[in-house]
Amino acid sequence: MPRRTFRRTPLPVCLLALLTLLALVTTTGRAHAAGATAAGSFSESELWDSTDSDAYASFHVQGLGVIPQGIVPPAGGAALPADVVLTFTEGRFVLGDGGPKDLLVRRSTDAGVTWSAGTVVVPQDAVQSWGDPTPVVDRQTGRVSLFYKGDGSNIYVKHSDDAGATWSATEDLTPLFATNPYGWTRDAPIPGHGIQLSSGRLLMPVMHRAAGTATDANYGMDMLYSDDHGATWHRGSPLMDATYPVNESRVYERSDGSVVLNGRWGSGGTRYRITSTSTDGGLTWSAPAIDGATGTFNSVDAGLLTYTTGTVDRLLFSRPDSSARENMTVSISYDDGASFRYSRVVDPGPSYYSDLARLSDGTILLVYGRDGTVANYPERIAVARFDLAWLTKGRDSLATGPGFTRQTYEMATSAARTDTGAAVPILDDANAGGGKALRYGASAVGNYIDVPFDVTQAGDYQVSARFHRSVGQGRIRASIDGTALSQGLFDPTLTSGSDTYDIDGYQVYPLGSMTLAAGQHTVRFTLAAVGRAGGKAVAPDQLTLVSGGEPADVPDTVSDNDFIPGFDTLSGTWADVNSLSGAYGNSHDTHAAGTGTASVEFRPDVPMNGVYEVAAWFKSASGQASNASYVIDHADGRTAVTVNEASGGGRWVRLGEFAFTGGGDGTVTLSDNADGTVVADAVRLSYRGAVTDNGSSGFSTVSGTWNAGTAVTGYQGANYLTHAAGTGTSAVRWQTDVPTTGTYDVSVWYTDNANRADNAPYTVTDADGSTLVRVNQQVDGGRWISLGKYAFTAGSKAVVQLSDDANGYVVADAVRITAQGLVADNDDPGTYSVVSGTWNPASTVKGYWGTSYRTHAAGTGTSVVRWQSDVPASGVYDVAVWYTADTNRATDAAYTVRYPGGSTVVRVDQTERGNRWVSLGSFPFTAGTPAVVELSDDANGYVVADAVRFIG
Repeated sequence: MPRRTFRRTPLPVCLLALLTLLALVTTTGRAHAAGATAAGSFSESELWDSTDSDAYASFHVQGLGVIPQGIVPPAGGAALPADVVLTFTEGRFVLGDGGPKDLLVRRSTDAGVTWSAGTVVVPQDAVQSWGDPTPVVDRQTGRVSLFYKGDGSNIYVKHSDDAGATWSATEDLTPLFATNPYGWTRDAPIPGHGIQLSSGRLLMPVMHRAAGTATDANYGMDMLYSDDHGATWHRGSPLMDATYPVNESRVYERSDGSVVLNGRWGSGGTRYRITSTSTDGGLTWSAPAIDGATGTFNSVDAGLLTYTTGTVDRLLFSRPDSSARENMTVSISYDDGASFRYSRVVDPGPSYYSDLARLSDGTILLVYGRDGTVANYPERIAVARFDLAWLTKGRDSLATGPGFTRQTYEMATSAARTDTGAAVPILDDANAGGGKALRYGASAVGNYIDVPFDVTQAGDYQVSARFHRSVGQGRIRASIDGTALSQGLFDPTLTSGSDTYDIDGYQVYPLGSMTLAAGQHTVRFTLAAVGRAGGKAVAPDQLTLVSGGEPADVPDTVSDNDFIPGFDTLSGTWADVNSLSGAYGNSHDTHAAGTGTASVEFRPDVPMNGVYEVAAWFKSASGQASNASYVIDHADGRTAVTVNEASGGGRWVRLGEFAFTGGGDGTVTLSDNADGTVVADAVRLSYRGAVTDNGSSGFSTVSGTWNAGTAVTGYQGANYLTHAAGTGTSAVRWQTDVPTTGTYDVSVWYTDNANRADNAPYTVTDADGSTLVRVNQQVDGGRWISLGKYAFTAGSKAVVQLSDDANGYVVADAVRITAQGLVADNDDPGTYSVVSGTWNPASTVKGYWGTSYRTHAAGTGTSVVRWQSDVPASGVYDVAVWYTADTNRATDAAYTVRYPGGSTVVRVDQTERGNRWVSLGSFPFTAGTPAVVELSDDANGYVVADAVRFIG
């Protein structure tokens, strides 16, 4: 297996992968990975390879069809003893989208375990260039209809009534598209597959575009449908809106019977997906909208599959989750695609188009393009087989279920009332849950909507709300029965800087946990402030309560320079430089050294309230700024961080951890006020923890009477609480949800004053017991003060308690937990060892992790130390190192990251960026096999061995 460096990518959630372990050549395909993991099973086989000695220069665009076990094909014969799987692709004779092609199929009669040789189902034509072979399977009869395109507006279909063994003559469907009001010159079935509705209707999405540039191509969609099992086909009404250039799309049926279309945004760049809803079986479509659930990634084809319906509704989503075509990821939704709870990386390398299918036994098939060095075209087509347990890392299976219950409440109800007591306007909107939406045009901060809802069983609930997003939204604070939710402040405005987009959509915002008694409760959505575009609208769609189960995956979000809604040129002229090796995505922006008159702004679309690690990506080069200034505007204020862009690039460079509001107006600004060329490429926010304020649902008064105060400024939230010196009989408690297992920094916020206690007693309870930490609240107020590092388990609560056992007033304001991941320190003999040579302990240069660090003079590589950690699950982890910086340090300290199947050497300049986590990149590790990082003395100065962090 070739070595390659894996790059962290923008995930709505933290994404995990199974590394390819062994390459095996078989008579049916080339297997990339096989066997059981800690939870579930995974295997992968190669179907087509462009480097093989055949006539094809490349293979691209795939589709999957499954004829279920037990079906008696229309052509007759016995019932199928196993699922028959058909995988289609374009066999291209030249590299590129045009030119001659064969349309190929490989057939499996044993549910995708073994495969036939590739055969031609539609041979190349001297006149037309075929493309987009897309099947739809009638699961009631077993008929397979294969759609494909010719040149221009020509669309054809042929059928198989014997599970893909033979095919009918071609039928020309082009006359169905004679009506063409939008000037479309290209019509094609979408890649992937069509679907069959519960009514039996067959749907095949068809995409259109006009000749022209991406901005005037009139991208659009409509449906071919059949109500007679594929015997005849008809055309529905087209969907076309120049504001929403919907391209390659998928459709699925929701549990309420409506049909959802989810499509690619135009061509290229980092974009949202576009969605539309049909309530008449795909004949007509609602106005399109932005899909906040699927996040933003490279504008490319993606797969959607209804996996189960009934007791547990599950929807799967596959795509290359990055600003470039890489990082093939599959996610799972339990709410008809409104949000995706868990995700897993299948392949962190180059990844392209994909399609999903389900076998009768629940096995999931993913066919996708992978590998290669030519932009936009895969080197090979592979099919992965895995089960639900593997996808969810053991958190869900068909046998056990996901372990949680969920209840969704429509907010568009006649019982909803404004602060004036008036009913809230209810609008028809097919994209809203239930087809109805609330819209309250609030006039002033403090206006609100109250909606009652009933809880049938008392318990602890994770609360979330689906909200309408547009330019006119205000900043919202959510509360239940008068108690603010711990993550309940968010801003669903959909806009960016100086560019305002007249687009809208929906997104789910996690609001935190709360204990609710059985009976009626009231959720309140209050206009906390005008939105970042000056709006004041309050527009909730649905409220959801989830009880039990494992925590949802924690989110990441990336703002790339090519992400139009998330990147803005504020001033000056910045050069857009394309196709650079080492750039994030497909380009970066640059500006020569200046005085600060030119600036750009990254505006990450923050998925939920919380603490995020902020990191920047840039390509290093000589002549670039050594003091590029990134200014982070966050929930606690503004922080400037200087970065040397002349070195250490090509990976994420940490800027620090900061609190952000969901949606929010948090920004990262970069100007030309520097000593060299400034590179603006990408900014990533990785969820690391949460803030619990004294007024939120995670806070409670244990005993005594604590008084609210606002006299001393600099507090979190609406106020702080105080108590006079006492004996410990009065106490308050913060309980914060722990998203992932690992080490956390626990910090507190208070306002300082001369009358405060200099020994305020905070007690932290973690997996190892309770620790008392006393804090001097007379000083250092208005910022986060660390109580130390503690171990917590995912799904538990981080508990901090404060009592009045002190010599002055004690202040209870806020607590923050920030994930440090799995840390291997040089002081821990269980995770650190000396492989060779003599490494000296030191503590001279302050800011080290733990109680010391180790050093070694420059050498030849004969002296080596090693850190290792047992990761909790197979997947992709960000690896970072901690050291103290000094002028005598090496500028090329050689860290070697070892992972199953390979290793990567990353050199770090230890003269700078000390006393912080410095990323080495993202790498795949396997549960049961230690994740290993080594450091040698092969360097030009002293090397420092301190600590290594693994965080996924």
